[in-house]
Amino acid sequence: MTTSAFLLVLGSALLHASWNLAIKVSNDRLVTAGAQVTLGALAFSPLLLIIELPQGVWGWVVLSSGVHLLYGLSLVAAYERGDLSAMYPIARGTAPALVTLGAAVLLGDKIGTAGLFAVAIIVAGIVAIGLNGRPHGVGWAIITGLFITSYTLIDGHAVRQLDSALAYTVCVFLGNMVLYWPVVLWRRGLAGVVASVRIDWWKQFLGGTASALAYILVLVAARISPLGLVSAVRETSVVFGALAGWLLLRERLGGQRLIAATSIAAGLVVIAAAG
Repeated sequence: MTTSAFLLVLGSALLHASWNLAIKVSNDRLVTAGAQVTLGALAFSPLLLIIELPQGVWGWVVLSSGVHLLYGLSLVAAYERGDLSAMYPIARGTAPALVTLGAAVLLGDKIGTAGLFAVAIIVAGIVAIGLNGRPHGVGWAIITGLFITSYTLIDGHAVRQLDSALAYTVCVFLGNMVLYWPVVLWRRGLAGVVASVRIDWWKQFLGGTASALAYILVLVAARISPLGLVSAVRETSVVFGALAGWLLLRERLGGQRLIAATSIAAGLVVIAAAG
């Protein structure tokens, strides 16, 4: 993995943990997730006026939008049942190994021994953070991880057929927005949506922008580095998420989770050295 790709994905990880924190602390997590999708899409949609639309990948845009909808719904279900410092690591931690296998089988990616070792270290650390104390909502967190794997493979394949990941990302966000709101309105009603936006509008705005920017960064990195390594480095966002749960939400962060975070850091060093 190149240094530029490494820094891009690390920045994406920090932004990703930030918008997950915003969902967790909101009064209505379903509405906040929908608002983030919408604000992220609207913030970047003007770019479609000055950049070329993606060609030949519209089927992937639709498929990715649908998978992102399922991902968002399962993530909300997980946060309604467990702590940020537990649900977030489990959800993100199931993806790297599955993405590595899927990318090798479906996309022809080849990762050396050092890369595979680093992925294993990071996955072990992420799982150790999430499973400490056997939190509630594990099933939903694992399901979320499966959807993460799916959209990572879909989007990684799509952007490799394009000159730029930016237009594709914006189109996926717009597609996700179109699919998400019928579900939100069905479950909350217009009055519930308005009440939530009045209370949490600033969290939703900042979270939506962070969400869009985080995904653009990781898709750009996916064009120049193997998907398994990109996914593994991105999952270091669980360290930021665990610390946010501890420092901001006063969730318990025991010694096992600190050791697991060190394991993740060690995996990062291996990836950087292998570059």
